[in-house]
Amino acid sequence: MKKFFAIIILLLLIFSLISTVFVAIFSDNIRLLFVFLFIDIVMPVIIYAYLVIIKQIRNLDKKEDDKE
Repeated sequence: MKKFFAIIILLLLIFSLISTVFVAIFSDNIRLLFVFLFIDIVMPVIIYAYLVIIKQIRNLDKKEDDKE
């Protein structure tokens, strides 16, 4: 299940990067370009932060279980 979600997220990020390039080359809409740039920069950061937070929570739970 994790691999499935990882593949979906990877495909979405690749699609976002490709669409950013196409918008930059073929479109005059600056707002759309900034939206795609925002998605390209912010989404990987949010995903990474989520993974780090989940890992820290699991480590805290393990430490609490070890103390008992």
